[in-house]
Amino acid sequence: MSFPSLKRYLNEIIADRKAAGCCAAVYVNGERRFRAFLGESGEGRAVNEHTAFRLASMTKPITAVAVLLLEQDGLLRVTDPVSAYLPAYGELYVAKKTDRGFVAGERAGEVTIRMLLTHSSGIGSGEIGDVQNAAMRPQGNDTLASAVDRYASGLLDFAPGTAQMYSPVLGFDVAARIVEIVSGMPYGKFVRERIFLPLGMRETSYNLTDYDRDNLAVTYRTENGELIPEPLLHNFDVFPAGYTGGGAGLISTLDDYCKFAESLRVSYEGGEGILSFRQAREMAKPQLDLTIGGVSPEFNWGYGVRAIAQRSAAQRLNGGSFGWSGAYGTHFWIDPVNRMTAVYMHNSSTYGGAGAPHTVAFENAVLDDVEG
Repeated sequence: MSFPSLKRYLNEIIADRKAAGCCAAVYVNGERRFRAFLGESGEGRAVNEHTAFRLASMTKPITAVAVLLLEQDGLLRVTDPVSAYLPAYGELYVAKKTDRGFVAGERAGEVTIRMLLTHSSGIGSGEIGDVQNAAMRPQGNDTLASAVDRYASGLLDFAPGTAQMYSPVLGFDVAARIVEIVSGMPYGKFVRERIFLPLGMRETSYNLTDYDRDNLAVTYRTENGELIPEPLLHNFDVFPAGYTGGGAGLISTLDDYCKFAESLRVSYEGGEGILSFRQAREMAKPQLDLTIGGVSPEFNWGYGVRAIAQRSAAQRLNGGSFGWSGAYGTHFWIDPVNRMTAVYMHNSSTYGGAGAPHTVAFENAVLDDVEG
């Protein structure tokens, strides 16, 4: 496969000044069929195999795998209530909007780990999540434990399990904190020992200081067609240095994330990957009922991933496909029909996020080349 559509698309990203540099890889049947590095990572440095990008929400699938590894070990179940591990989460309230702003309304039912992983908990979601974000988000000297303790004082956007709304940070931080409690080790150490080292992901970390400065991709914003570099002070948002967030915060390279994604594909097919066959299928399966607002055969939540039940005129991914994106421009998905894994990376504060036009364009370019 020569991938003419994908090559053309990647060159357009650079030519149109949407990113200073980018990279992408496609694997089919377990073989790497495409890999390219284009443009600059910052200050005249060419993007290469060691260029590390801030993953933002592409951290979430890794957190989902961490939880599922503990379920495989028999140490928890995704149906467990969060309050079994964090008692303060046994007394949560749904927000009620009044003329004076949001106040505590009805007492919420139990939030389960499954709800955290499918954005159906109400924690850190929707309008109330936006309002509370400044006070709730990790900052200062926060650890995962201190931040998650604070989140318990917040109000929910909806009654747990009755709706779905994206939780950018808080929900998956709670899941990561449960991993700490159950495993008895810091979250960063857990994912390193159980995921990164076994998969050979030696350039994936929560710490900017783990990288040669020349290998860190600068994040740019685009203004009037010009690329303007932004200070690289945090691994995500204003997170404290080294904050081990479950929802965001990891830094990785193209090759490292391909190892993770390919291992998920292998697991999904019943091979020896990071998860068992059953756990991988559960992770990739559409989990939420179609009666829930925003859920459809073309869009649902698996565990930490978007899960697709069917292809349609509006959405080209094959049924069974799953993956996710990051706020700074990263994107990946696994296509079981084509036995394919595709990963894309750039860092931009202007062109990023799930469902952003460049992610759909990337999907279409890859499918044009793979399916003809």
